[in-house]
Amino acid sequence: MECFTSHAIDLIEAAYDLEKPDSEWLPNLIDVGAPILDHGHGVVGFEFVRPPGAGGAAGVVSNLHLRSLPADFLERFDAARSVISPECFEAVSSSAFAGTWTEVAKDYPEDAERALEKVGYSDLLGITAVDVNGVCVQFLAPLSRVIKLTPQSRRCWQMLGAHIAAAYRLRRALTDVGVSSQFGPTGLPNDAEAIIDPERFRIVDSFGRAQEANAARAVRAAAREVDRARGKLRHDDPQKALEIWKALVSGRWSMVDWFDTDGRRFVLARPNSPDCHDPRGLTEQECLVVNYLLRGETNKLIAYRLGLSQGRVSGLLKSAMHKLGVKSRVALIEKLGPLGVPAISDDDQSAA
Repeated sequence: MECFTSHAIDLIEAAYDLEKPDSEWLPNLIDVGAPILDHGHGVVGFEFVRPPGAGGAAGVVSNLHLRSLPADFLERFDAARSVISPECFEAVSSSAFAGTWTEVAKDYPEDAERALEKVGYSDLLGITAVDVNGVCVQFLAPLSRVIKLTPQSRRCWQMLGAHIAAAYRLRRALTDVGVSSQFGPTGLPNDAEAIIDPERFRIVDSFGRAQEANAARAVRAAAREVDRARGKLRHDDPQKALEIWKALVSGRWSMVDWFDTDGRRFVLARPNSPDCHDPRGLTEQECLVVNYLLRGETNKLIAYRLGLSQGRVSGLLKSAMHKLGVKSRVALIEKLGPLGVPAISDDDQSAA
């Protein structure tokens, strides 16, 4: 189950490949990730969308792709989904997850057993790369025996999931607004806010928030770390390479390649923060930290996902809890529920 190999960096690079057409992106991810995803029985990958306000059972699976799986796997997969209770479906699809089916569904052992019987394997390794809006990419790899991931291995899969979620969000945003690879609203390629020369790690052009001194230092430093991760470090110390390549920079930017007409490579800092707004007065980053916390993520994973320090994440959580009038994480979950910060109701507005 070890994914601390150079193939982990290969998978992240494939995720951020904006030149790949949408129709080829997910199949290519599966192929590139096969050396660490496939455990001898193939891999299935698909997109999953939970309609607003709907439970997990109402989620819609689309763009499903198979690699080295039996011809009847789709039939088995559909049969497995049909025997899972709405409560179990809600629990296993509501949050980002990296682990095995027997682990994620441990509170619903009968559902877990029925599903595995239908799919025909002893267990499944799963990665759910989910965004705060319930849109996600999921990978499942059949296993011949029930296993339990080590904390280190789970951490590795979680970091990969954070990158895939960020890359998928970026791809969807660029597709939705129809941004050209050459020009965008900012005047920079792919609607970027900074272009970094990877030879000297200097900013050659910038826009908006990336022009601020602290932001400029942050994106330059991130470009340097990404370059380190993609260089010799990916082979010499793949765990370190994965650790230093954060899924976002300062909670706002993704770092992606761009090639000019002469084929010269540059690094773009492209805005890609999750869409999270809360009427209770939380800032965008406070809202994000609360949402990821409610999905069961640790401060360490949230920090990696957003490209913030753990101290910063802790401070944002404390500030949000103060604004919401709660003093503990348990109280926060009880107040807001397990699926994120809800919209304020008419009753709440009238009482304010």
